[in-house]
Amino acid sequence: TNPKNLPKDQAAVAFWLSKKYRVAPEPIAALVSEAYDLGKVNRLDPTLILAVMAVESRFNPFAQSPVGAQGLMQVLTRVHTDKYEDFGGQLAAFDPVSNLRVGVQVLKDAIRRAGSVEGGLRLYVGAVTTDGSGYINKVMAEHLRIQSVALGRPVPRTPAPAPSVVPVSSPVQPAQAPGTDLE
Repeated sequence: TNPKNLPKDQAAVAFWLSKKYRVAPEPIAALVSEAYDLGKVNRLDPTLILAVMAVESRFNPFAQSPVGAQGLMQVLTRVHTDKYEDFGGQLAAFDPVSNLRVGVQVLKDAIRRAGSVEGGLRLYVGAVTTDGSGYINKVMAEHLRIQSVALGRPVPRTPAPAPSVVPVSSPVQPAQAPGTDLE
């Protein structure tokens, strides 16, 4: 798909993702278009779908994790075998569009079961040994960046550093010049 033939917001997202993830713009444009179509049908934000793909595989349709998750959306094929039947079987995990369609089904179901996007992401990643917050934060941060691009807002190349937080229970210390002692 030629990104220039997409609606303005989708073209902007396709070009931005292409540069960031070093993938040719034409296949990225096809994935962006498909994510927008699937988002509309499944009532999911397409920029969330794209963020999951970005974090899961960096848009590598042949990615495979150590635990066997495969393709763009890193779907555990052995767990979701039934979902691949309509696409020709388990090897469809490496077909980008089939993997995207199955991954969106899995993500939608996880969000529905959890009752929130964050909870759905926790289920999607299969957080067992952790609370999944690292994964959730990565996906949500990328989601916000992609959403900003779609809205035509400037997006910094690197994320801004997190603000430092002072615990409420600790007393505020007076500012001190380097090398001085307040005692």
